[in-house]
Amino acid sequence: MQPLVSICCTAYNHEKYLAQTLDSFLAQQCDFPFEILIHDDVSTDSTAAIIREYAAKYPEIIRPMFQTENQYSKGVPINETFNFPRARGKYIALCEGDDFWCDPHKLQRQISYMESDPQCTFSFTNGYVHDEAGVNPDRPFLPYYENEKPLFHGESRLFTLDEIARINFIPTASFVFRVDALRSLPATFLDKECQHGDLRMKLFLTAAGHAWYEHMYGCTYRENVSGSAMQIWKKEKRDQLYKRCQSVVDMVNDVDEYSRHTASAGLQTVRDHYLWVMAHNAPDLKSLFSGEVGRVWRSLPVKERLRCAVRLMLPQKLAARLAQMISR
Repeated sequence: MQPLVSICCTAYNHEKYLAQTLDSFLAQQCDFPFEILIHDDVSTDSTAAIIREYAAKYPEIIRPMFQTENQYSKGVPINETFNFPRARGKYIALCEGDDFWCDPHKLQRQISYMESDPQCTFSFTNGYVHDEAGVNPDRPFLPYYENEKPLFHGESRLFTLDEIARINFIPTASFVFRVDALRSLPATFLDKECQHGDLRMKLFLTAAGHAWYEHMYGCTYRENVSGSAMQIWKKEKRDQLYKRCQSVVDMVNDVDEYSRHTASAGLQTVRDHYLWVMAHNAPDLKSLFSGEVGRVWRSLPVKERLRCAVRLMLPQKLAARLAQMISR
């Protein structure tokens, strides 16, 4: 039977979590068929064995793919390269192998709305954040930051691209979008490297139509998972961080062009955030003072501008000491 929804899942060393993830997919109560496309990127634990066990038990639903060489380390976008092209559904739903869905009606509710609104290209829900380190109690995902409360009304409603751009994080495990919208996106969606795939996806897909927020707690995001992107980024050197943020700024510029500048104010908020990070991690004075980074640097308070410049003009230890003195 042709699936209406293709659930796309990426897995890598997720043996502790994957059974719960797959069970949460299989527990969905829907009046339509769905398939589960799961990709293993040469896990070194028992992740692949768990996938094979579930695929053998549910061969009509679960379609696995196993790599022989790790693709993520080569900079290959996993879902875009290996899962999306083999999706047979009208819609794609996302959830990584260390997250899970926590409401059996999640998929039905999102799809029911999207079927009623052909212009809706992207849908998301609220969820929970679970700290794997066990330090913080579970909390609602949205609003992720205190200053985003005015954007979050706690009710199902449409979101424009401008509004979506002003929300830093929404749970990737809640993403549902139209396959035809994905395939209509410009080449810039995939032909430029951007490690913030979830940000790129929510912006481009909303720009293709509009977004729908279904007010429910449909998924759980695990933070502080070993080997996650967040954990890897915490170990980045300054030049790596600068380059990553530059790729996001380039991506936002592409979204602005694709949307015909209809949400430039909201997109500028995203752009300026990453330019601010670039200013604080510039590799040299020329990068700090020129272009859009220079514009953001000049908008900073005097002490903050001095700290950024001092780091580049003096030896590292002396710069760090002087930066501390300036901040007092």
